[in-house]
Amino acid sequence: MKICFPVVIDAGIESTIYGHFASAPLFVIIDTETLQSSVIANCDPANPYAGCNPFSALRGQQLDGIVVGGIGDDALRAMNLCGFRIYQADSASAAQNAALLECGNLPEVTLQNSHLEGRCSAGEGGHSCNHGSH
Repeated sequence: MKICFPVVIDAGIESTIYGHFASAPLFVIIDTETLQSSVIANCDPANPYAGCNPFSALRGQQLDGIVVGGIGDDALRAMNLCGFRIYQADSASAAQNAALLECGNLPEVTLQNSHLEGRCSAGEGGHSCNHGSH
């Protein structure tokens, strides 16, 4: 299997998964059959000030899965549309998560309506704050 992990530092199979997919500085791709790894920067080397762009960074990669600590709904939708399957990490260890994914023991990430988080509502949609409406 070829599995991708968002990371800050490339340590191959011993890498620690970064908590937010879209803003991860690097992606480590591990081939679980050979334990060989490669790294892809999550920015355009020709224009690093343009910021992170995981869609561009991973375009054309043949991956069996991407294991994340966290991902927003918009990024999840876009990656799914690109044909990538996204799985929820069980720990921060790339090695442990690779083993779990190979055994089919990591859940696929589903939409969480993350766009609703942090917004005030009058209790609609299950999200509310305790601000009084005046």
